[in-house]
Amino acid sequence: MKMINGTWDLKGKSLVIYVILILFFAVACNIKSGSNQGIGDSYNGMESTFPDYLKIVTVYADAMIVDGRDVYGTENSPLFASALNRETMKLGSKEDFGKIKGVRKNDRSIGGANPLHDSKLYEILYSLSKITGKEIYAREAGKSLQYFFTHCQSPNTGLMAWGEHLYWDFENEACGYGKINQDFHESGVWPFWDKCYELAPEACWKFTIGEWDHQIYDKKTGHFSRHARWSVHGPYSGFEFPRYAGQMIERWADAYNRKENVNQMRRNELLTAIKLIFRRMEDNTKLTKSGYLPAGSSQKGDHVNVVWLKSNLELSRCLEEAVPLFDDELARQMKKFALKQDMDFLNAPHRLDSIGGGFAVTLDAETGIPRTRSMNKPYTSTWGSGYGYGPHAKIGNLCFMRYQKVKTEYLDLADRYKTLMIAAAEQYLLSDPDTSQLLKPNVFASVIELMLNSFELTGDQRFFKRANYFGQLGIELFIDDKSPLPKATNQHNHYETITGGPAFMNELLKIHLAMKSLNDYKFE
Repeated sequence: MKMINGTWDLKGKSLVIYVILILFFAVACNIKSGSNQGIGDSYNGMESTFPDYLKIVTVYADAMIVDGRDVYGTENSPLFASALNRETMKLGSKEDFGKIKGVRKNDRSIGGANPLHDSKLYEILYSLSKITGKEIYAREAGKSLQYFFTHCQSPNTGLMAWGEHLYWDFENEACGYGKINQDFHESGVWPFWDKCYELAPEACWKFTIGEWDHQIYDKKTGHFSRHARWSVHGPYSGFEFPRYAGQMIERWADAYNRKENVNQMRRNELLTAIKLIFRRMEDNTKLTKSGYLPAGSSQKGDHVNVVWLKSNLELSRCLEEAVPLFDDELARQMKKFALKQDMDFLNAPHRLDSIGGGFAVTLDAETGIPRTRSMNKPYTSTWGSGYGYGPHAKIGNLCFMRYQKVKTEYLDLADRYKTLMIAAAEQYLLSDPDTSQLLKPNVFASVIELMLNSFELTGDQRFFKRANYFGQLGIELFIDDKSPLPKATNQHNHYETITGGPAFMNELLKIHLAMKSLNDYKFE
């Protein structure tokens, strides 16, 4: 056995290596960072010293590189598994791992890789190379992404085997999906286009034009659905979720701007696609007397009768990326439309100062009154999360993002976003989760992110201390001496990225970075 740049070689692994990793990890969980001892006094019963977060995250990354790869089927690959038995580091089944409340069984990527679910793992790997100077982390991330983009793309549609319903099945060497669904493609925000264009530029372009050709149902009206068949041409209509409209627009704008695509013959079609889907969103607002942008145009699923404010804000963010591509009039219309979504969100009946309240996130499309739809809840909660609902912290972080975006041009809106964000953050200064209930690492990730964002914005030391508090509590709940991988929940013993384990580990890394930047800072 041997080390490569401080990380275990993938060849010649043994049980001894893994035991060493586990022992190293167990020590890291109990190490206090000596350079930061004495930062403040105790806070809510927990010392304001820090575990060695960098070591905890590094050992997780090392374990995934060494033992968390695709060694199944007829072709081994550098892909990372999205779900593993934490003790054996082997694949399992839904029966092995059990049901998870709030997670639909057809959304789970058990038995393969789903880079969209795993994106925070890739962020960790690229960050570790920058922090430690060890290129192996970025190199292993690149190997995985290059393989995925060159082997896991539909030859017929160009769509990727990723997202809410798809994954790459290791045993079958094919696109995997749940038995209830067909091979429904639904993408999401992908933060690594720069890397992927370096690794597989033609595959990136094929995906971009594939969404235009195979995700859009009618190229004259702009009707589409978040779902489209992966294997063959099979778009649907009526489920024009605003967030998905925005994310396609963002991807098309990004692809149009890239020097790698300047000579692509169909490049100008991307401008047509952006205009069309923007007009579709404008037309969908005419379906409601209130002028709200509904979740979709179809009565099926009740989408035309509800408003998802978070989805609409995502559309705003993405439209702003496309604005520079167009002339003054269309750009003005896009900015006005995006601003309308900000106003709808800020004017919604949020109840962050009340018990049982939260951010209003699901509204009646006609009255604007918060309502329930299927699994969608009217308000956020403090610690709950699942399909269609989530915590205050997640929306608080969205408020921080919108604050950063509008603060220069719209100071009044920025102030309102800041007020909502801090109101959400202050709830977590006093609220601890009930650890006897099901808890997921994605909620802890959102809460830690909100604490760090609030500290950045206000300088209030309470938020920074609280980030450390929740980091330590999360370690206690989700990590043990059996494995450096985070648990799927505090009531499950396996690893599964859909519940946000990598996101939690990434926030631990951010605490480390914040701590390092404050190394000489002394709290009063």
